[in-house]
Amino acid sequence: MKRLLVFLPLLLLACAPKPEAEAPQTTAPLRVQVRTLKAEPGLLTREARASANVVAEKESLVAAGASGRVVRTLPAGTRVRAGEGVVFLDPAPFQEALAQAKLALRQAEENLARAEAQTEGNRKALEAQLAAAEAQLAAAKRRYEEGKALLALGALAPLELKGLEAQYLQAQSAYENAKEALARLEREDDLRLLRLQVEAARLQVQQAERNLKESVVRAPFAGEVVEVYVKEGEFAGAGSRAFRLATTDRLLVKVYLPPERAAALTEDTAFRVRQNGKEVEARLQAKSDLPGQNRLVEVTLRPTGPLLPGAAEVRYPEVLAEGLLLPAGAVRTEDGEAFVYVVEEGRARKRPVRLLAQEGGRAAVAGLEAGEAVVYPVPEGLEDGDLVEVVP
Repeated sequence: MKRLLVFLPLLLLACAPKPEAEAPQTTAPLRVQVRTLKAEPGLLTREARASANVVAEKESLVAAGASGRVVRTLPAGTRVRAGEGVVFLDPAPFQEALAQAKLALRQAEENLARAEAQTEGNRKALEAQLAAAEAQLAAAKRRYEEGKALLALGALAPLELKGLEAQYLQAQSAYENAKEALARLEREDDLRLLRLQVEAARLQVQQAERNLKESVVRAPFAGEVVEVYVKEGEFAGAGSRAFRLATTDRLLVKVYLPPERAAALTEDTAFRVRQNGKEVEARLQAKSDLPGQNRLVEVTLRPTGPLLPGAAEVRYPEVLAEGLLLPAGAVRTEDGEAFVYVVEEGRARKRPVRLLAQEGGRAAVAGLEAGEAVVYPVPEGLEDGDLVEVVP
């Protein structure tokens, strides 16, 4: 009985209906998960650097206009207005020269006035002398003509006629002299010379006044006295440099670049000037038309913040290429040809591109449509035609 109880469960299990076999399952092909980004048009740039020099917008080496001994100067660093004195020469010699010139002018004017007054009185006397000489000449001529007629009739001796002829010639000479004297007075030769002397004396006064004015060497424009080249007690010659003046509150940045780099700069180029650990923005003000002797083009920038005269460094974006911008890692090369992967109908496809430039992890390419999706980052081992799944 016990044996029957043991085998009963086995018999029941054997008689139970068997479950149907499960159908074999098909495995889906594997897809590589990728991310994509859009190829956007733009400019690929890099940060260019160049040495520069910060200079005053306006600077002048001011020279002395007259010669003299220096009695006073303003110290370097003084800010002055336009026309304000910086170097002062001893004015005494210039004042004395001006007084002498004025005295000489007054004497010349008095001489001229005296001569003009005398001329007016002399004119009447000379006119009377000329009239008397003319009457004497007419009388002498008449007697001489009468003498020739009497000589022909035998009523006058030849010797007497000679006397009449001599009187006639003498009267004629006196008339010519009186006529010349009056003509010379009318020409005012003496007065012309005296007038020239007055004009020369007047010019001497003007020169002396100018020299006295030049005894103070003044600032031609408002600015800062950067350097003074003379000291008190020294002699400053006319034309020698006296001081250097600059507009230190209005500075410019000068940088020299190769012509091809300078030509790419525009008013929209963002310049930054670094000096002593400080950085300020600057904008393009001017470019020279032709390179200088160093074959470089002078570029002038105007800073928007305070700087100091001296050396500096200019930084600005330099355009390398214009095209579609991608991460440099998205561009692969094979046998010297550049390509990227794009996704078409769920598969990765190689797309040949032309690499225009590459800088700082970025690349500019041509050969794609703007906005086209490019695989990045590129999975290791990805091949052309691989099934892919784009994930966020």
